[in-house]
Amino acid sequence: MKLNYRYTIAYAVISFFVLSLGFTIVYAALSRSFTQAAIGKLEHLNQVAAARLPSAPAYAAPLPGPRVRVRLLPDTLRRPRTVRVRQEWDAALQTQALVVRVTTYPLVGGGRYAITSQTSVIEPSDVYLTGLVLVFAWTFVFLLALVVILSELISWRILRPFNATLRGIQQFQLSQKKPIELPRSRTAEFEELNDFLVRMTARAQSDYQGLQEFSENASHELQTPIASIKAKIELLMDSDGLAEKQLRLLAAMHDELERLAKINQALTLLAKLEHYEARPADLTDFSQLAPATEAAFADLAEMKGLRTTQHVAPGVRVPFDAALAQLLLNNLFSNAIRHNLPGGEIHLELSAAGLLLSNTGHAPTAPVEELFGRFKKGNAALDSIGIGLAIVKRISELYGHRVSYEYADGWHHLRVVFAPLAT
Repeated sequence: MKLNYRYTIAYAVISFFVLSLGFTIVYAALSRSFTQAAIGKLEHLNQVAAARLPSAPAYAAPLPGPRVRVRLLPDTLRRPRTVRVRQEWDAALQTQALVVRVTTYPLVGGGRYAITSQTSVIEPSDVYLTGLVLVFAWTFVFLLALVVILSELISWRILRPFNATLRGIQQFQLSQKKPIELPRSRTAEFEELNDFLVRMTARAQSDYQGLQEFSENASHELQTPIASIKAKIELLMDSDGLAEKQLRLLAAMHDELERLAKINQALTLLAKLEHYEARPADLTDFSQLAPATEAAFADLAEMKGLRTTQHVAPGVRVPFDAALAQLLLNNLFSNAIRHNLPGGEIHLELSAAGLLLSNTGHAPTAPVEELFGRFKKGNAALDSIGIGLAIVKRISELYGHRVSYEYADGWHHLRVVFAPLAT
């Protein structure tokens, strides 16, 4: 969710609670004002009744309304005004109503009178609640629309440097020679963020260049002494006068050097792949490349007595660098042969959705989820350095393809699910 949308939701929630609180306050004030207005009118009515008392006897004076009662008290002591508000049955309205009674005690002609008047108050919930709800609802809708519009405009203005920074980061590549270029901003936080990103990307570029140079130099420098030692060992093995034990030792040294050379090449390749910047690639025809790779490994499979079957759909073209696609298939077929049983089977299935390579073999001794790591071997007894699947995974990730592995019923299944073609 975008940042300005989060602000909009927060403002909308705050507005809703503020308006709800305001509605409660207004409703309570309106209810109180109705009651206070009724009390004020009844006091005035009592004053009118008291004004008429001197002109006529107490019980013969004309009263100002049918709900006014006058009583002569036996004493002349001053008494406070009394107000009573409660729900009662109103015979005139034939319903429960809020009845307000006000009793005053005026001193008229030397006598103390008790004048009581009453009225029924229609509460605002009966008449005005729907109107109040509509008013506040429309107010909330108006505020919400105003918040949405203003948040879009204000966030577009304020976050414009931040969005430009995001675009600059997305377009940045470690392999580029020039430093990242980010727009200046008058906002202190954005300017501080840009300065930090410039420093960090410059350091990352320096580390990337150093690692790339190290990988290339290490590969080149190690290949020469390894090749020299192998040649000298081969010369010694071809010379006369060596005992059988010495020949075995030299052969073991030669095999270890071969293994060291393979590890050097694999690690160098993997280091290059880790820092390889994938670029838009042409579509590689896997329908031709997969059978051709299987044919190239046919001799190795025949030496182990393996039977290969394949179901290849025509016209399967995948966004892939051709050289990397060939490297991926080489590692897949090499693993399928190396980890197979004598007289076993290999099954290749290719469709537009993906590639599935299955082979018979012993169950892996390592957890399945660890087999894509470096130096992780499914069977420690086999002559393998355990980097093949790591290379397969990295090559697939460069172009958005997914790799999965599972073992079931004596079969190893390695699946590459192709990323959908961009339209």
